[in-house]
Amino acid sequence: MTRFLMNFLPEKHRNADVIAFMQGRLKSAYATLDSHLAGRDWIVGEGLSNADLSCCGYLYYPEPFGFDRADWPHIDAWLTRLSETPGWQHPYDLMPGSPADRA
Repeated sequence: MTRFLMNFLPEKHRNADVIAFMQGRLKSAYATLDSHLAGRDWIVGEGLSNADLSCCGYLYYPEPFGFDRADWPHIDAWLTRLSETPGWQHPYDLMPGSPADRA
């Protein structure tokens, strides 16, 4: 939602208070995920699972939405592991057209 509000909603409709609220919620979620990943490679078990795939998708998008991988070292390492998995493709590579076409 935050990514949409910041990048795809027409600027005249972007509410800074709503975006700030949503970014606060995201930071809480990032903190939970980063803490959970400390000392482990995957969200559940010893290998890549549906839990990892369900949680990672939006974190790869290049548009700004208040997520900087450098701020979350365990998430950063996890995303790197995911992207090094054989057969992995960036989300935009899986969709036709360019991001600008979908804006």
